[in-house]
Amino acid sequence: MSARENIAKDIAEQLQNMSNPAPALVTREFFEFDKLAITQFPAILVISTSESREDISLSERQGTLEVELRCFVRGAKLDTLRNNLIERVEEALEDNRDRNITVDDTVTHYVNSNITNIEVIERVAPIGQTNLLLTITYVYKRGNA
Repeated sequence: MSARENIAKDIAEQLQNMSNPAPALVTREFFEFDKLAITQFPAILVISTSESREDISLSERQGTLEVELRCFVRGAKLDTLRNNLIERVEEALEDNRDRNITVDDTVTHYVNSNITNIEVIERVAPIGQTNLLLTITYVYKRGNA
């Protein structure tokens, strides 16, 4: 399995194991947020997006992968719900910034992740949305990503 896939899978698993307020739905499969049941909120869609790669030596490359977390809340105090969810997501992801990648000196090493952007998307109440951009940097042996 590729480092990209391992990273996205780990992020989804970490978010599924969050404590309160825990998301009711965490998935990597697209969904129509306006068709979710009330019990499926908060909901998080995990999407691996752009990646830049560069050679850092004759045998190693560095990848910088962006993962978008589309977070949906439902309720009366949308700003508060969004802020609470952002804080919980950040806490959950900070617990393991190396993304549980199997670190092996011969394949992948030095994995680091940070939330680098938070964007609030205006929706019609009672739905609120925020998109978090998680940037993951990792070094790998050429031909092994």
